[in-house]
Amino acid sequence: MNLLSSLAIAVTALLAHKTRTLLASLGILIGIASVIVMVAIGKGSQQEVMDVIAGMGENMITINAGEMKRRGGRLRLSGNVTTLSPRDAERIANEIEEVELVAPFEEKRMNAKFGNNAAETTITGSTVDFPLIRGYRIEKGEMFSERDLKTASRVAIIGKTAIKNLFGEEDPIGQVVKVHFIPFKIIGVFEAKGVDTNGLDQDDLIFIPLPTLMRRIVNQTHVSRIFVKISSRENISKASEKIRELLRESHKLNDEREDDFTLVSQLDLEEMKRETSELFTKLIVGVAAISLLVGGIGILAVMLISVKERTKEIGIRRAVGATRSDIVRQFLYESLIIGFLGGGIGIAFGVGLTLGLTHWGNWTLLLDQDSIWTASWVCAVIGVVFGVFPAIKASKLDPMEALTIE
Repeated sequence: MNLLSSLAIAVTALLAHKTRTLLASLGILIGIASVIVMVAIGKGSQQEVMDVIAGMGENMITINAGEMKRRGGRLRLSGNVTTLSPRDAERIANEIEEVELVAPFEEKRMNAKFGNNAAETTITGSTVDFPLIRGYRIEKGEMFSERDLKTASRVAIIGKTAIKNLFGEEDPIGQVVKVHFIPFKIIGVFEAKGVDTNGLDQDDLIFIPLPTLMRRIVNQTHVSRIFVKISSRENISKASEKIRELLRESHKLNDEREDDFTLVSQLDLEEMKRETSELFTKLIVGVAAISLLVGGIGILAVMLISVKERTKEIGIRRAVGATRSDIVRQFLYESLIIGFLGGGIGIAFGVGLTLGLTHWGNWTLLLDQDSIWTASWVCAVIGVVFGVFPAIKASKLDPMEALTIE
């Protein structure tokens, strides 16, 4: 018996039990669709994270005073280190050729007041290069000047969240807010930036000249952070090594002493977040893959029932000349068709759902073509693996005994 005859018999047998065939393929359908959608969610979330990292600053290295440890899913500063200073920032800018911009940075969570309104916000101090490094843009008003830095002027740029908390719908430009009983005139408004990779609101800030913050508010000479913009992505690793050597020399750290600072580059953040996203994707795909196993078991159960119900048919086919390999092929074709039927509909459903959620919903999903190809192969593998045992069992039936079963 040729292959086409076996295939035709398999199709006829499945069409004779349409409901059972569809139910058998349902598990595969749900599993394949789930895998495609879950991979798209994972890829989309990874892309969102990478966009957030890119939005925090292009080709950026962050120098943190002390050791940064990962706690609660966030990088947090460990201990209170006072060795990082604006002088370090000056040396980095002047002595390392790969460096494009440098901004020493300090911040403190404090209450700010406007009239009868008060709200806790982040008071941040840095130089005129900070917005350029971190990607902050002035929406309205203006940035403070180098002269404001030298004279420690009491001027400020405010973020959208701080505006909402302090001013509501009122225009903040030209208004005066008090921080630590010190009045600051609002001269500019930042465009909205959203949250950073740690989930912190980047718009909940009042930005003032660094000397003003250090002399009038926190009364200190050291900073907790220095932001550095490198000339190109390719130079980030090389610049990191040079910065490390310069700071160790500046802080008089001999070979036995550990760094009293932590360098975190954009590449480090991307790698860290990529690993987290990939682990998350593998986890959710693993959960979705369980339904594929259930679908395979469904095919196995249906095929075993089919063999039992069609024992007499198998006996007749064997009696008229069908070989054991013909019987194996017939039942394998049936399980393959069930697998591809569920898989084909599942792929269409998964792709359609992904595109639909992306177009009409507030979702960021990225359709991964590899997951579609993998799903196609999985359909075939499930069809073969879970169809082999019933097919072999059917081929081993004795023709004479099979013909006597009613």
